[in-house]
Amino acid sequence: MQADVLKRFQRHLERIEMTRTRMDSLLSDGQIVLRDLESVYEALFLRAVTSFEAFLEELFISILQNKTRYSQRRVSLRMRAISSAALLDILLQGKDYMQWLPFNATEQRAYLYLRGGKPFSELTDGDKSMMKTISTIRNAIAHRSDFAMKQFEMKVVGSQALLPRERTPAGYLRVVVSSNNTQTKFESYMGELSRLSAG
Repeated sequence: MQADVLKRFQRHLERIEMTRTRMDSLLSDGQIVLRDLESVYEALFLRAVTSFEAFLEELFISILQNKTRYSQRRVSLRMRAISSAALLDILLQGKDYMQWLPFNATEQRAYLYLRGGKPFSELTDGDKSMMKTISTIRNAIAHRSDFAMKQFEMKVVGSQALLPRERTPAGYLRVVVSSNNTQTKFESYMGELSRLSAG
């Protein structure tokens, strides 16, 4: 089950990347304008992050239903539910949905239901920092509030030397990571989501 959940998520990331590549080509060919491409970057980033949240939820529930292939020494349950419906009632606690990001929401839930919170508690400090950055960008795109944009400016952009257009979420995602590389920040974040999901 874990492999199936992971494959579905990673296939979704591959489709997102194919769409991004096609849209970059359309801009290069003059068939769309930069504003169109920036809208696509934002939409694809949101889709990737919400897919990652869905992946976390599906993996978490499959672990609690004993449908995963982790060794018992690594992952063990702190509770068992009598049915899938009962499990969802317990997890939802009267809410309409479960929050998975920022990632500390996932960790807190994992510690309640899994011994030591594993495997969700195994992220390094660097991984957690990456997840905070991804969540901050996601919030700046999704909310556009003054607070979300200030958090993006402060926690993501910081003191980086960027052009004014690159200091927006869409512009930032299109920035090339380094001078000896053609990978954009968008591609880098997609790679990080793929790596984190495989952990």
